[in-house]
Amino acid sequence: MISFSQNRALNRFGLGLSPSDVKASSADPKGWLLQQLQVQQDPGPKVADAASSLVAFHEWKSTRKLLSGSEDSDKKNGELKALQKSFADRELSNFNKRFEYAAQSRTPFRERLVQFYSNHFSVSRKGKRIISLACVAYENEAIRSNLNNSFSDMLLAAVSHPVMLIYLDNDRSIGPDSVAGRKSKRGLNENLAREILELHTLGVSGGYKQKDVLALANMITGWGGGGFKSKNPRVKPGEFYFSKHRHQPGTQVLLGKQYNFEGLEQGRRALTDLALDFSTARFIATKLAKHFIADNPPAEVISILERSFLISKGHLPTLHRTLVNLEAAWDPALKKFRTPYDYVLSAVRTIDLSMGGRIKKFVRTGLVTMNQPPFLANSPAGWSDEARYWSSSSALKKRVEWGLAAGSAIGASPRMIEWLITVLPAEADNLKLAMSRAASPAQAASLMLASPYFQWR
Repeated sequence: MISFSQNRALNRFGLGLSPSDVKASSADPKGWLLQQLQVQQDPGPKVADAASSLVAFHEWKSTRKLLSGSEDSDKKNGELKALQKSFADRELSNFNKRFEYAAQSRTPFRERLVQFYSNHFSVSRKGKRIISLACVAYENEAIRSNLNNSFSDMLLAAVSHPVMLIYLDNDRSIGPDSVAGRKSKRGLNENLAREILELHTLGVSGGYKQKDVLALANMITGWGGGGFKSKNPRVKPGEFYFSKHRHQPGTQVLLGKQYNFEGLEQGRRALTDLALDFSTARFIATKLAKHFIADNPPAEVISILERSFLISKGHLPTLHRTLVNLEAAWDPALKKFRTPYDYVLSAVRTIDLSMGGRIKKFVRTGLVTMNQPPFLANSPAGWSDEARYWSSSSALKKRVEWGLAAGSAIGASPRMIEWLITVLPAEADNLKLAMSRAASPAQAASLMLASPYFQWR
């Protein structure tokens, strides 16, 4: 039987009781977590890079337009149908690779952190199919690659990434007094600037005003991604570019500070300052505490994380070590309800399932039914982390139904069920008794996945 601290390390910080993780964490659960923060090689799921993926979308869109405009015929309809299916298959393949990478990860704490920050800098393909093939690559390139760096590095990488710039329409933003602004009727788009202040750095209570939104929006005019129609040979399709002709000239004032830098540097300086702001430290500390400790974490926990952020200047590994060493993170009275994605992922890891076609179908069905398919959040705020969002009676019904169906169909082996009964912690004694009396391994797996124990971490 695993100890409370090992169970907490595997479920609260990790992604479930996989057999390999149980073995690796047995001697020193906290040390096992801290070791994962030192990992240097973490390439992420193997998908095409974001630039290639954005180009692929435009090629697909052009081909579709060509076919749609051709003479109506059975052959054309067949080609259009095949084209749609090919694109949908590529989307699905990327999301399957992302899920499989997490399901097989030997550094699940690190993987949870990637998903936490990916949700913090959320992008959604809802209404933005142009970024659909590039979402997983965005996570690799902007989030995963900066997990060993500072929050400032991750912020700059995320908000200057072509996927984010397209998602929040900054590629359409033009400085009113820029060369392009004086020639066209298009103007400033505040979307990205507003979300940087409200969702990525200071938080909604961070003390900024509308004039600060406008100042930041002006500073990041000219930041674009894609450049598919550009005639400038220096603009590479699908990649980040800076257009001097679209950039709003002149000094800007953000949160009372003047920024008189030229061009691209003006926005970079502003983002670096925002990343180190006291309000940002408080905001990130609060979100981390809510994800790892409780929906309503103790005030002292937030203060400790805030100090760690400020003293280390947002050095993420330092902040994450502070998180692991918090007493509250190991307090049995504090629990977190699993989100649907966390729940399904933990089910696959705990029963040690191979990601074959049948399991992939169960995963996909579960995430859609429980309303958390990848990169489809309703807003730039991403998915909620709080139990009240996921634990309504109808949501619980869907979860239990999926758990019962999955447990019956995924083919858990008798040996796996015996092992689970052996290792599940003392708090799951009633569940272990029920599993031991089950009529079959399938029934035992169903009981576990639908149990109250499995809904919490």
